[in-house]
Amino acid sequence: MIDAVIVEDSPLARFELEHLLKSYPQVTIVSHAGDVDAAVSLIETASPDVVFLDIDLPGGNAFTVLERLTRVPRIVFTTAFDEYALKSFAFNTIDYLLKPIEPRRLAQAIQKLSDTMQAAPARRSMDSPIFIKDGERCFLVKPRDVRVIEAVGNYSRVYFQTHSPLLYRPLGAVETQLAPEKFFRASRRYIVNLDYVEQVAPWSNGGLMLSLRGGLEVEVSRRQSARFKDLLSL
Repeated sequence: MIDAVIVEDSPLARFELEHLLKSYPQVTIVSHAGDVDAAVSLIETASPDVVFLDIDLPGGNAFTVLERLTRVPRIVFTTAFDEYALKSFAFNTIDYLLKPIEPRRLAQAIQKLSDTMQAAPARRSMDSPIFIKDGERCFLVKPRDVRVIEAVGNYSRVYFQTHSPLLYRPLGAVETQLAPEKFFRASRRYIVNLDYVEQVAPWSNGGLMLSLRGGLEVEVSRRQSARFKDLLSL
């Protein structure tokens, strides 16, 4: 079964998509939202398998939504504009459907989605080196030696030893290859290696501040603080 959320500000377009999705009994529409704030709240709360996401939304656009999410689920863009197609694939994008949505293209998107969900993500072992080329410098770093990974736009900065090169992949894509029992998504901006956490302190707005070996400090968002406490039984 596939839990889906529809983010669409046009009632007619939402109705048409819901009608098309009735042909796929494996897809359950959990709920829908019509603007940026409602979309962020719904996606964070419902944790759907996929979001059918319009680009032009009240309060911003689809990328405003994605940049505010702690975790980006699988995305199927549904839009009348084709100029955002390249930018969309910096995120966890399954397909990019132009309106009016053709049943044939929707069928292809659902097949891609099913294939993606059935395929187990390839996780790196803690000793499987990651190759990073940053300008003229090249690094081979084992995940166990990485303290923090920071989102820098659509790229990721990897902190290990005294180095912090840029990895030309978005943070969400990097996260899918890391061992979830070792690497914790502290916020939209940071992933932390739990083995490097030395101290945990309460922080503003119900969050936490993590002090790491090596002198780095990372703030955990209020939403992720609850998960962190559960994970470490604090």
